[in-house]
Amino acid sequence: MTHLNIIGGSLRSRALKSPKGDKTRPTTALVRKAVFDMLAPEIEGARFLDLFAGSGAMGIEALSRGAAHATLVENGKEALNCIRDNLSVLKLETQATILTYDVKKALETLAKKNAEFEIIYCDPPYALASIHLEILSFLDAHPLLVKGGSLFLEEASPSFLDVQKIALKRLVYKDSRRFGKSLLHRYYAGV
Repeated sequence: MTHLNIIGGSLRSRALKSPKGDKTRPTTALVRKAVFDMLAPEIEGARFLDLFAGSGAMGIEALSRGAAHATLVENGKEALNCIRDNLSVLKLETQATILTYDVKKALETLAKKNAEFEIIYCDPPYALASIHLEILSFLDAHPLLVKGGSLFLEEASPSFLDVQKIALKRLVYKDSRRFGKSLLHRYYAGV
């Protein structure tokens, strides 16, 4: 297992375990810093949904910076062990929920429960780039993201998505930013 560090907030510099091998690609510190710099005015008290959570670094970073709760969706056995270890070591178990099934089932389950989030972060394995459209369509059709809430989709650069041409009703495209080999698309819920 490799180690990551929390980059901001009350748990800054604390180490996180990350699954070994190439099945999980942790979100880089550069991307995490950029995301949380953008979220600074929104993070306090927010409910954070981390799809394809991997080590749980994004959700844990959100908690470190003042989010009220993080829901982490992951179904890889080794990644789940890392998430559980990280939450336990940092004493965050009561502030996080782990959903141990695939993202599509997790989204359906959350929608049935009328769950709501101020921030949703989605970083699927780059090989699953086509799932972005399914996730965007689902989130556009179901109000999991509250009005004014932020959605981030990370993918490999160059982009698989033609973000300007995707027809959406609730979600509004804001911008795309490149960070090394990663491309980050930001949306917000307009209604």
